[in-house]
Amino acid sequence: MTPALRVEWLKFRRSPVVMVATVLMAVLLPAMGLGIFSVASTEAVGPMAAKVQGLLIGEGWNAYLGGVAQIAAAAVFVGAGVVAAWTFGREHADRTFPSLFALAVSRSSIASAKFVILACWVFGLAIAVGLVSTVVGIAGAVGEAGGTELAAPALRLMFVVAATGVLATAAGYVASVGRGYLPAIGAIIVVVAIAQISVLFGAGGWFPFAVPGLVAITGSEAAPSLSVAQVVLVPVVALAVMWLTVRWWDRAEVA
Repeated sequence: MTPALRVEWLKFRRSPVVMVATVLMAVLLPAMGLGIFSVASTEAVGPMAAKVQGLLIGEGWNAYLGGVAQIAAAAVFVGAGVVAAWTFGREHADRTFPSLFALAVSRSSIASAKFVILACWVFGLAIAVGLVSTVVGIAGAVGEAGGTELAAPALRLMFVVAATGVLATAAGYVASVGRGYLPAIGAIIVVVAIAQISVLFGAGGWFPFAVPGLVAITGSEAAPSLSVAQVVLVPVVALAVMWLTVRWWDRAEVA
């Protein structure tokens, strides 16, 4: 492990922001999904029941994990975005950014280390959400463990969480350029709104930040078919923003 990775990992794992965000997403997402599934599975009537029943697609594991994926498409973007904003914005908020110019390690190496740790955390979060959702689903009598009925929706859920989390690291670029948390948090809200609008106008497939949400509703009559190019845009855009961020850190000056 390089010196930059060691230092950034130490800061990351000791952060209460990261701890709270991880626990909330890994625990609350499956719990909320089970709540929606339980309401939709009953014969309850009323506006709330009708709305909840319209969210779920299919039955059993497909309905439950699909519901968790739909929640994750928005919640993980906000949660992971806040973590990314903290990872890059704290250097400005804590006024430690100028001191980085005196280090032997390049600023681009520090930014790259931040992204490596964020990416590992995002993929770990995707696995955690998938495992916890499965355990919660078994405990909630959604279905039995194992089998093809569980595998496909579980993999789709983990893909949605991973893709959403990777895209959310773009908040790191805004936090860097904006030199703080608040511009990044504002950008997160704006992107969520644009993603919703793009889906309403039928252009969501070409807006990478809306793609994970469309994957989450796969199988629904309202879900548009996504092409390979549209799905590939997700990692391409994420990598492009990461490159821009590292480049900014390499060329940045003390404000």
